[in-house]
Amino acid sequence: MFAMRSPRFDIRAKKLRTIFSPGNIERIWKEKIKVSMRDQFISDGIENFDFHVSLKAESQKLSHLILSGDYVPQKTQRILVEKSKGLCRQLVIPSIRDAIVLQCLSDALYSEIKGKAPTEKAFFEPKDHKFSTPPSGYGTFASWLNFQKELFAFSKTRKFVVVTDIANYYDSISYVHLRNAISSITGVDECVIDMLIYVLADLLWQPDYTPRIEVGLPQINLDAPRLLAHCFLYELDAYLASDPQRDFVRYMDDIDIGVDTIVDAKRVLKTVDLVLQTKQVRLNSGKTVILTRSEAIQHFRIFENARIDSVQASVDHRLKHGLSLARQRNLVEARIAQGLRKKSFDTGNGEKVLKRWIGLAAKSGANIKPAVLEDLIKRRPTVRENVYSYVRSRPLTPTIARALARAGQSGLLVDDAAMVNMTNYLVETFVKTRNCHAMLEMVIASNDPQTFFGLYSKLWLQSKYGTTAQLFATLKDTRQIWSPHERLGRLAASFVPLFRGSQEEEPLKIIFAETLNSGVRETYKFHINLAKDHSTFTAMFNALKAPNPSRGTGITHAKFLCLLSALRNPTASPAQIAILKNNHSRAFQDTYYKAIGRRLGV
Repeated sequence: MFAMRSPRFDIRAKKLRTIFSPGNIERIWKEKIKVSMRDQFISDGIENFDFHVSLKAESQKLSHLILSGDYVPQKTQRILVEKSKGLCRQLVIPSIRDAIVLQCLSDALYSEIKGKAPTEKAFFEPKDHKFSTPPSGYGTFASWLNFQKELFAFSKTRKFVVVTDIANYYDSISYVHLRNAISSITGVDECVIDMLIYVLADLLWQPDYTPRIEVGLPQINLDAPRLLAHCFLYELDAYLASDPQRDFVRYMDDIDIGVDTIVDAKRVLKTVDLVLQTKQVRLNSGKTVILTRSEAIQHFRIFENARIDSVQASVDHRLKHGLSLARQRNLVEARIAQGLRKKSFDTGNGEKVLKRWIGLAAKSGANIKPAVLEDLIKRRPTVRENVYSYVRSRPLTPTIARALARAGQSGLLVDDAAMVNMTNYLVETFVKTRNCHAMLEMVIASNDPQTFFGLYSKLWLQSKYGTTAQLFATLKDTRQIWSPHERLGRLAASFVPLFRGSQEEEPLKIIFAETLNSGVRETYKFHINLAKDHSTFTAMFNALKAPNPSRGTGITHAKFLCLLSALRNPTASPAQIAILKNNHSRAFQDTYYKAIGRRLGV
């Protein structure tokens, strides 16, 4: 079925031909989306390598689809991520094609608005996946650091600092106001804004067949909605920059203003709220505070951040030169223990400081007690991923595994992301012996396989830590849940190499054939080709031989599954097989991966 286009489509599509040329789509995939898809909450069972191998053809298909007017966004998966007290934000996990479309449009918009911001005090830069940077809430880490630097500077000189943000910001943005705000920026092409809003609006949650309203941007781990949300506040930036008697910085919807009297503080809050009301958004009164200079220094943890900067530099220097880190470890351990005991991480920017200390603990090899890790997972949702990253940074111990199991079974992890993130980090944690096995089975049992994300977590964990009989039983018992979903179908079929030669291999093939699931079909075919076809092996060789040093096992779990197929390919030369095994020798020292390799004869 072909879309009916308006008579002016070809005129409007002129700009889109450049943005969505096959060459540009290929570039966006290689430089940005390939990495960002790996960072989404749901891991693709084969890391989207089937798309990568067929990139030229896939880019041409997507380009034609868009330029012919037939493109529509795909159905998205949404995941709940706890903010605090059980309150959750809803994040969208996009498909590959939608992620590429959004990134192409975002890059095009950014190239047109770059340098046209009304002030340099509002900080946002798109991510650039060509370079490795530490994670942050929005944009690049460097942009966030610049925001912090500017904020720290005036919080030490102004007598009062106003700290505020916008209530339900993404959910409250009106498309009419958004379009007007961005259209007023000179040089922005109408068709770029229209298509961005069209795609993002289609990714919004539309519950219970209710009518669509033109309000709200979906929250996605991609640049496009963040860039629009940033530009939406240009008018506010211009207003705040118009008075030299105050300082301000903005990072997305976090707004901090420096003034010298309490009267000025209250006036600026009143006027900022009125400016925002013209766009139908409001300040968050619950998070708005007026701080004195000493309170601001304490709130932003200026001295503590400076101390962390110093320790970070020392750790980096000593790692580079192979020097002892004993003193730095002791300091990190003491700061974390002291901060938790004194509850100094409970107010202001305390949890941001705690995240930095946990990151330094992972880097320096400092020890955090399992009971502390368990408590952090249970009671500090914003810190959970940092804790999981810390766990992945060293070999798993029974006490750490027990802490994870108890947290998983506590009932306190009310969102989807807590167990999904635990799963994603745990399958890439190095395990030396099987003395953690009982605890790992408890983690697996913490997941409800009757829900989408519970089933994802159980299957993904069983694919490393379970037997083929256990994995098959889960797939068989839950086929009515995973078979309608392309994503879960891809996950199910990614386990094909694990079943080779097992008694479950043939029954599983029958189940796969009966599902008629496109994700199953594509992923199954990819594994078969990777295990037999010379051209597929050759296309995959460079990607497969590259280790992933940030993972405890030295490899992503999805890539390990692909590696199992590649190592069986009869057309691969002995030298190529040796390179794959040598480059991933760390993975095959993991007791579970070693057992899988031995069982499959690779």
